[in-house]
Amino acid sequence: MVENAAARAEVLRSRDLIGWAVADPAGATVGTVSDVLIGRDGRVRYLAVKRGLLGGSVLIPVGELDWGEQSMRLTRWLDAQVRRLPAYDGNGPLGPDVIAEMERAHPRFYGPPLPFDAPGVEGAGSLVPLRQARDFRLPKGAPNVRGWSVFGEDHERIGVVEEMLVDPGQMKVAYLDVDVADDLFLLREDRHVVVPMEAVELRERGQDVWVHGLTARQVALLPAYLGGALDPLVETRVREAFAGGGDAPARDPRLDAAPVPATGAPVLRPSDERTTARPSDAPVDLPPPPEPPDRHPLDRDPVDEPPPEPRRGDEPPPLPPGA
Repeated sequence: MVENAAARAEVLRSRDLIGWAVADPAGATVGTVSDVLIGRDGRVRYLAVKRGLLGGSVLIPVGELDWGEQSMRLTRWLDAQVRRLPAYDGNGPLGPDVIAEMERAHPRFYGPPLPFDAPGVEGAGSLVPLRQARDFRLPKGAPNVRGWSVFGEDHERIGVVEEMLVDPGQMKVAYLDVDVADDLFLLREDRHVVVPMEAVELRERGQDVWVHGLTARQVALLPAYLGGALDPLVETRVREAFAGGGDAPARDPRLDAAPVPATGAPVLRPSDERTTARPSDAPVDLPPPPEPPDRHPLDRDPVDEPPPEPRRGDEPPPLPPGA
């Protein structure tokens, strides 16, 4: 077969792609192609892109790339967003459990195509970290929960609180940013998730946060929080996960910069016991009153006793009959 060096190849070999440059829509360099991953259906699923000489690799879905001459360009994602994706280790198999976690943790990037009415876009949320909220300050006496340990419904440790996400419009803390322990998930990343304040109980003596409704593993599998303004899609998925997840305690009003409306939930009372506290307004089943003891046949009703006869103080008491 005669090869024409000047001809443009219409069919590429996998090794032809190795080393191609990948840029984002703004033209910033993302990295270079280091591997091609093909599904069992014969279609190319992902390209592994190595980030710099000393950087790791990340997986980019083929559908997110425009192919050019010896280079590729991302269609939507910026370099800063790609930098926050989990690292790809080419030494192990990319099994279905890992792929499922990728799609669940990063739904905008690895998940199936979103419907046209999907909530918002990344970075467009109104909930921001406390350090970025200029006009929001924790009220005096409110606990600063940064660094507190977080536990699930199953009493297993999830991680620690990294930050609080606030709603500047409502002037309240809406979510806790939790740095998840590495042994609770499969991907190689610094996994953070958000937990709504309505689903947690603060226990100040031990500086613990207890999540109600989800186990530690279930919390770890929530969509990843990548920092900055909370992605509306991530918030929606988190709310769906906690919906119907069990009895949740009331939010702690001390974390609100404005008074809690009268229609809000009752005040949270921290507890030192590691058991789910009963809500203060929940009905309590009392035991039935004890049955009165059986009366003896010789017992007389007190009303049958004749009243004592009045007597003067200098008179002796009456003698009993037969005396």
